[in-house]
Amino acid sequence: MKTVVLLVKNGIGFGHLRRAVLIAEAIRNEGRLRPVIISQASSLSLFRDTPVEVINFPLLHRVSSAVAEDSYTAILDRLLERLDPAVVIEDTYPDPRYLSLKSLAQRPRLLVMRRLDGTSFDQLRMQGRFAAYDEILIAQSREDFLREGHSGDSMAAVQFGTSFSFIGNLSYSPSPAEIAQMRAAYAPNDEPLVVVNGGAGGDQMPDGYGDRLFGACAQVAARIHADGHRARFVFVTGPYYAGKPLHETGNVTVRRYEPRLAGLLSAAHVAIIKPGNNALSEALLGQAHLVLVPDVSFMEGLDEHAARIAEQYGGATATTDPEALEKLVCEALARPLREVRLEPNHKGLAEAVDVIHQLAQRPLPHVPRRRLMLVLNPGSGQQADALRRAVPEPLKSALILNETAPEGPPSIAELDAPRAGVEEVQALLVSSEPPSTTPQAIADRGIRLLIAPNAVSPAVERWMRLAPPLPALAVLHGSTVTAAAGRAEFCLRRLAQALAAEEPSCVILDLSRLSDGRAIEQYLAKIGDWLRLQPVELIGPEAATALLARRLLESS
Repeated sequence: MKTVVLLVKNGIGFGHLRRAVLIAEAIRNEGRLRPVIISQASSLSLFRDTPVEVINFPLLHRVSSAVAEDSYTAILDRLLERLDPAVVIEDTYPDPRYLSLKSLAQRPRLLVMRRLDGTSFDQLRMQGRFAAYDEILIAQSREDFLREGHSGDSMAAVQFGTSFSFIGNLSYSPSPAEIAQMRAAYAPNDEPLVVVNGGAGGDQMPDGYGDRLFGACAQVAARIHADGHRARFVFVTGPYYAGKPLHETGNVTVRRYEPRLAGLLSAAHVAIIKPGNNALSEALLGQAHLVLVPDVSFMEGLDEHAARIAEQYGGATATTDPEALEKLVCEALARPLREVRLEPNHKGLAEAVDVIHQLAQRPLPHVPRRRLMLVLNPGSGQQADALRRAVPEPLKSALILNETAPEGPPSIAELDAPRAGVEEVQALLVSSEPPSTTPQAIADRGIRLLIAPNAVSPAVERWMRLAPPLPALAVLHGSTVTAAAGRAEFCLRRLAQALAAEEPSCVILDLSRLSDGRAIEQYLAKIGDWLRLQPVELIGPEAATALLARRLLESS
């Protein structure tokens, strides 16, 4: 049985480990692959009840960090070579130290990426961190991704490239029986539950977040108890909590780790949580009123995200001020349970497992042919229908330029795909002067590609820079060849030069000087005969945009 390895992050929380276990258990249940989790977590609490194989490296405290890191990397490299994984699955965000591991070279690689704030995503993209992966599964909906404030280039890379897919949030969905068990365990007399969780309990920055959060909630619990309220508080501190000791009282239960946290959050009337990706997803599956207390978190932008979630699902954002928290908790306890909730995403988990199986069975790669976009310009004296009939079979995937477009720059459409007598516009040709409309207006028409003969003019560059669209428009440099009767070899030499220089290549063949349809037919026949013998694939705007989107993932 083939092995798949899940390389999980360490030192950034606990939710990503829960997501990795969820995926690994789903792979194991399928029975076709052997999942192995490789970790370096300080706490093994999460791994105790999973049937999945886990290899957890110890944290080396007695040697310098540089030596410890080198030792870990060397041992990991040898371990991966021995495991010989068919697929390597990484989580959360790209880790640069894996790029140098010889054992991972040329292996299929998958990134399961939780939400990142727009700035962090853009930085990783410009550093080329996403280019190493065969597939990238974003554990977020497309709509939520668009709300993160990503740049136009990042949005173009994700939406038009072939590497990224949206699978929605991946988190454990408790059954009604599990929820009932949690309610019976922590509120045996059907008291309202207030669950407090700060993630894994560690500090991203040494600012004492956990100590402040649970200290403030302890004061709130004491005041509510003194007022005679029946509510019970459950503090799930996380295994990395290092704040002042917390003591159980008549209405406070303290747990360092709760393996059934998802069920507990679904049983709660109020959830006071650090809005990290996993804990927040689990809380949204239930009906608890949300009191979101953001803190510093690596690449998540929790303040802005918490505000969006509170607006979308109801709830409030807060600080660790006891007075403010008490008011919010009392208001939430007085209201019925929250009605707007997140639906379980069983389909997303199944899609992730399916992609993993596909990567494990991926056939050997082949060297692609050179890609060429060939645009035919019939000129003002020619008809598109007549040109379509004159095109030989090897050029059927060529495009046609519509110089008589009613407005804006000349449009480019698929040559062989007229729709109800009207060409479907796929791209626009821009000259030295920018179009009269805005870049966003062009993007809103569904156009994703601009073709600029030779080079983009300063005026067009300024037009795009001052009003950048979302997503960004891809730009392909083209070169124009003017056809002359009996001189097809001029065009063939230019095609050869373009194909050798750029990938993808673009050539605009101006047919306006050919005298009649017969001359055009003879000229195109020679071009087609040559292309048929070359390792060349004619592509359209969609394929060209995908290639250019992939280039946005390379280091710039």
